[in-house]
Amino acid sequence: MTENSKVKSRKDRIMEAALRIFADKGFQDTTIAEISKKAGVSEATVYENFGTKEDLLFAIPEKITVETIAEFEHVLPYIRGTEARIRAVLCSYIRLYRENPDYSALVLLQLMPNKRFRQTKAHATVRRSAHIVLDCIRDGIKDGTFKKNVDPYILRAMLLGSIEHMFIQWHLKGLSKKEPIMDFLDPLMEAILDGIRMKSQESGLVLRLNIDDARVLNELMQKKEKMEKRESVVSRKNAGKDKHLSKKKE
Repeated sequence: MTENSKVKSRKDRIMEAALRIFADKGFQDTTIAEISKKAGVSEATVYENFGTKEDLLFAIPEKITVETIAEFEHVLPYIRGTEARIRAVLCSYIRLYRENPDYSALVLLQLMPNKRFRQTKAHATVRRSAHIVLDCIRDGIKDGTFKKNVDPYILRAMLLGSIEHMFIQWHLKGLSKKEPIMDFLDPLMEAILDGIRMKSQESGLVLRLNIDDARVLNELMQKKEKMEKRESVVSRKNAGKDKHLSKKKE
């Protein structure tokens, strides 16, 4: 670790340890003793931070989803076009599920079928991320990208449900992280959206960005704005100097 790296809090270590063991053994067969040992803390510390094993289970998706939502809300305003925004969000879902197989296994195989999970604050947070997709679809209906009679809830279910189904199969079949799941995104979107577009897409160059690309683009735009402001300040100063020199000559 570098000198600037922050030491993970005990709470984060506990959640990471719990995530790995829950995904590997399942919630019922996991013990607090195993989690505390892997996290390097006492059992009392686990209970102190989370109360019960189930509370710990529900805290994991809440934390990760909050971080994901923060990314969405930061970059989506800089992505133009309804379909491009939907693709960026779905791309992040796929990347999160693929690069964090313990997390996707926990959420898709253990938490989603859990009735009690659906009554928790954690599930409400997960629904917030799905609501972002819903908002993008509604924007598309409003701006004429999609037909007016499109049901946004059904469309969202088709998009997110297809991705969840792919990853459930991915886990059940034990496929490798190298499986090109991201390659299925564009054909999936085309198959679902082709029949609901209000008008044919204009020809020309289509720039598709994922969340990471959009973040970089945002940083470049901010740098450009700062440079333009500095140039404007310098220009005004030079104009003031020229005006002052002109008065002196008069």
